[in-house]
Amino acid sequence: WAIGDVADRINLTPVALMESMAFAKTAFGGQPTKPDYQNVASAVFCQPPLASVGLSEEQAIQELSGPIDVYVSKFKPMKYTISGRDERTLMKLLVHHESDRVVGCHMVGPDAAEIMQGLAIAMKCCATKAQFDATVGIHPSAAEEFVTMRTRARQVEGKGAAKL
Repeated sequence: WAIGDVADRINLTPVALMESMAFAKTAFGGQPTKPDYQNVASAVFCQPPLASVGLSEEQAIQELSGPIDVYVSKFKPMKYTISGRDERTLMKLLVHHESDRVVGCHMVGPDAAEIMQGLAIAMKCCATKAQFDATVGIHPSAAEEFVTMRTRARQVEGKGAAKL
């Protein structure tokens, strides 16, 4: 076994913790466990912060088969509209058209990491766009934008073999 950054899989502390728990359960708990590297959220704590979970648009095109719906929202968060600050937010949602599964969530803007953590849970549960649409947002918050994106910005064709 090798865990953490030395294994050079996904060099994030929470991934090392997941790997160590899998090792401990397997070696000492009698529960053979494999680490799950699907939909690991990540963030860059810069200004503005950015965060992501799932496939990028490029990865989705390469890996998935069939149409992929791309939803994009660019806006000024309400808290900055009132204060007069000129900060903007960008969000992108990728949906495998045939299965309606959300396959990627991306954000640049305030609170991106906090918002992405919740979306990572939804994606681990194989959330669909219909489930996102049926979710009542918290208003006023930037996060509610992920559950109110109704108009597709574009559709791209997946060139991969994976069907969901």
